[in-house]
Amino acid sequence: MRQPTFTLRHAERTPARAATATVSSEYLRLFATGADARGLDVAPIFAASNIERAILDRRGARVGWASAGDAWKRSIKRLGDPHFGLTLSDGLPFGAANLIDYLVLSSANVAEGLSCVARYAPLMADSEIMTLTVHGNEAYFRFHAGHDLPYPIEMIMGLFARRAREMFGPNWSLKRVCFQHPALGPRATYDRICQAPVFFGMPFTEAVFARDLMALPVAGSDRRLHALFSSEADVALAAIEPAEGATSFMDTVKRVLEDGLHERDLTLTRLADQLGISTRTLQRRLRAAGATHRGMVRDVRQNVAKRSLATRISQGQIARNLGYSGAGAFQRAFKKWSGVTPGQIRRKPAESR
Repeated sequence: MRQPTFTLRHAERTPARAATATVSSEYLRLFATGADARGLDVAPIFAASNIERAILDRRGARVGWASAGDAWKRSIKRLGDPHFGLTLSDGLPFGAANLIDYLVLSSANVAEGLSCVARYAPLMADSEIMTLTVHGNEAYFRFHAGHDLPYPIEMIMGLFARRAREMFGPNWSLKRVCFQHPALGPRATYDRICQAPVFFGMPFTEAVFARDLMALPVAGSDRRLHALFSSEADVALAAIEPAEGATSFMDTVKRVLEDGLHERDLTLTRLADQLGISTRTLQRRLRAAGATHRGMVRDVRQNVAKRSLATRISQGQIARNLGYSGAGAFQRAFKKWSGVTPGQIRRKPAESR
């Protein structure tokens, strides 16, 4: 019997695009703390990136992602170290991630702690969304970014790997860590930070661990404090809720479908339940956007299949990831979509792909 897939579900949310995304003063303080540990003065970098140094003292203040992204690039260039993001967690004390650190520490178990990270990550940067899904014996903590800059992506994954080891105890471990982008530097640094097999050029950026670890208790669990932290975080989250629109809704539908591809049950009813709306509302909103449920499922499978074929993952594994019974079923479906076989796509030159 197939084990059910668990999907962490929150209010509809999608990563803000780089043009409209923002980061908080808490995010900038985290960045500045890591830079200071490397002996890097962020004052001239912030000034060149149109960020006021005083914002670090204003709790909850936000600046545009464009300025934060520019600060990342200038810092990498100044240090000459593409691993600055990945290793930034080396110099971060507990609490540097503000409320999120304390929400995880006060959680009852790993599942609740990671649900808090996924729910409240936009408080730090609304261009970065995390989701948690479970299929079979594995759990997938997946990272979705509204930008292509790899350094902050590696910061999040490095911070996750380190904090999880610190908070979840000696029984915690990762099975693998995957990045969509290529390696930025020596593999030894990834091995030290992640302490798990690391893969690059993958369809998703994610950390994978055993499903059973979801039930691990957190040593610092405190229900009263957790309720207080959650209440404060909810108020802060409501203040940055983006205006709802057709584009963001469709992006959310795609993300939910991508996260649920392992499960072969991608029915309209299940999708509506994951989104927290009725099937009638879901159909109405899809029609308003000129889309259908069947078409969305097909498009998501095609997009993930094409990304996967650009990696070294076997066709059998791609088939399992997409919810097909085997490589043969995937190959037939792919040829029906595109008119060519997966093997023909892989034999094309990289630039053609």
